[in-house]
Amino acid sequence: MFQWRIITGDYIGDYGLALAHPLYILIGQIFLFIPTGEMAFRLNFASGIGMSIALANIAVLAFQFTGRRWIGIATALMLSVMHTVWWLSTITEVYTWNVAFMTGELLLIVHLIRAPKWQTAVALAFLNGLNLSIHNLALLALPVYIVVLIVLVKKRRLPAWTLAASAAGFVSGSSLYIIMMISLALGKGDLWKAVSSALFGRYTSEVLNVQTSWRFLKYNAALSLLNFVNFSVPLAVIGWFGMKRCLGGFLTVALMAITVIHFGFFIRLSLPDQFTFFLPSLVMIMLAASVGISVLAEKSGKWRIGVIFACAFSVIMPPIIYAKAPKIIELAGMKVERERPRPFRDEIRYWTIPWKHNERSAEQFAEAALKQALPNGIIISDTTAYYPLVLVQQRDNTTAAEVSVKLSDINKKQNLQNILLNRSVFIVLPEFKFLAPDIMTRIDISRKEEDVLYSVKWTKH
Repeated sequence: MFQWRIITGDYIGDYGLALAHPLYILIGQIFLFIPTGEMAFRLNFASGIGMSIALANIAVLAFQFTGRRWIGIATALMLSVMHTVWWLSTITEVYTWNVAFMTGELLLIVHLIRAPKWQTAVALAFLNGLNLSIHNLALLALPVYIVVLIVLVKKRRLPAWTLAASAAGFVSGSSLYIIMMISLALGKGDLWKAVSSALFGRYTSEVLNVQTSWRFLKYNAALSLLNFVNFSVPLAVIGWFGMKRCLGGFLTVALMAITVIHFGFFIRLSLPDQFTFFLPSLVMIMLAASVGISVLAEKSGKWRIGVIFACAFSVIMPPIIYAKAPKIIELAGMKVERERPRPFRDEIRYWTIPWKHNERSAEQFAEAALKQALPNGIIISDTTAYYPLVLVQQRDNTTAAEVSVKLSDINKKQNLQNILLNRSVFIVLPEFKFLAPDIMTRIDISRKEEDVLYSVKWTKH
């Protein structure tokens, strides 16, 4: 979906402003100017660059926390091979750029608390505003930043007008998003709908959910736990206990508050891709782990050697476990089966192995589907299959230009009858539940074993 929106310049999308991510779309368009590689590769590469920026910032933060460069490098390396980090760094997704900006914010909040200056406060607010145009996750840390500013002003470490200057900085940074929200409000004539769209998109109930959903939690928990085939958790626990002594009470409270807010948001989010929202929490966990590494390294020479070995294990072991995970799951007799299987995709391999550079199942499906629909068929698709289909169709427009790919419903019996009498119609999935019951009785849906699409025929009865 993001690849399609980037190449078509779609800054709004179809799911509300909360899922518009306009600045991310702009960043993606910049990467299209890279003069080599396929379009999809360039946009996947963009995610890797975003995560690289985040990892560089984390290395600097860990160095600032501990005074040791090797701890900064070790922290960044440990995070870089975590499952969710690696997974998101090799596909076209928004989250890596969100944490690139987030870690920049963390550098500024640390600097602000340690050496308060109004310029730092304004820069922090401006960067957080920019991040809002990347992803709404930027709003989660905003209350902490506001409290920090108020405390610094009350302690007379910043002038009172810093609050107004910071507010102006935030508005300036988020101006693109605010303009889109105002435009929507004027177009709809309803300010509340525009605000709701900006905050929640079409997922109000999922975002405001106050309890976890077992339906999605068990799968997302399994994927999230793959991040911890290392020593990060015990190191983070040690770091949290030693943080106040190492960093001071004010900074510790701010970092802990950001951690709790992000983890709390993630754990009760009721979405199929819940595990992707874990990325900011992983960043905060690893920053705590960097303090834990420092605490242990200070104990003695033996402890220092031990913690170095723990860091090395945490970098080397995860890729080995990921590579062996599909075989381990197979030997354990566990299966991952979808109600509606996706052709060409090995579900276990797709989800457990985080490097996606050689993952071509969507492309292979789209090529086969468009070939089946030649010369001028109509493919009615859900959103999952739609974007691979239109992307491959655009890339191979000489072979499948006359094939129509549609997301819209066909509900009128006469229109559907006319279409079926004149053109071949296919659906990606064996469900046509969006059609009226009387129409369902007049059509036949079938698929040959060698086909990837279901064929729809109008019956005589």
